[in-house]
Amino acid sequence: MKPNFSQSLFTNAIEDYQYLLERKYPKKALLKIIGDRYLLSGIERTVLFRGVTTYENAAERKQKIVDKINELGLHIDGYNVLITIGSYLNGNLVFISRDGFLRDSSETHGKILKTDLIERSLDLMFGYLKEARPAAISLYFDAPVSNSKSFSDFVNQKIAEFAINGKSEVVDSPDFVLKNRLADIVCTSDSEIIDSARVRIFDLARKTLEFKFNPDFFTV
Repeated sequence: MKPNFSQSLFTNAIEDYQYLLERKYPKKALLKIIGDRYLLSGIERTVLFRGVTTYENAAERKQKIVDKINELGLHIDGYNVLITIGSYLNGNLVFISRDGFLRDSSETHGKILKTDLIERSLDLMFGYLKEARPAAISLYFDAPVSNSKSFSDFVNQKIAEFAINGKSEVVDSPDFVLKNRLADIVCTSDSEIIDSARVRIFDLARKTLEFKFNPDFFTV
């Protein structure tokens, strides 16, 4: 999906936001300043907030990106990856941020997507992983999110269906687990996890969509 806002006007907003961000303006206050100045919509403000970081931070995140996962162990931020894939399938705007990661502009915040979308997202992700052939996968889902246990059980059924070496589990904080991995690869586009991670990062949502479709993602 392409954005329906004025590209030139939004580009000006992005550059002003970047300029002030480099000068240490608080991010949330800056979002209001630029958002109000350019009369940005909620989606545009979300793209700014999720899509733009300092040049230094963007460079550091890009250095963590790994592109191949053959024979490597993966630790997957379950809802983060599936919500990004599902947002694309739902026709929502997903975009390449300035740090190179694919993110969505929805305000899902941990809510499970409609059943048909989440199941299709799972099938697409596992179809890609079947071809990519990692050594093993572990998916983590947030215990505080309602129905996570039953959903994780369903994911384990899908893992068996696709004959992939892996497991799904529910944990109190996937963020904590992923930030503290000391080996293998983490799959997420969550900025806080990426910044704190001690291992390399794989953008599983982006690779899954690029494998199945020919997406022309909006680039911030």
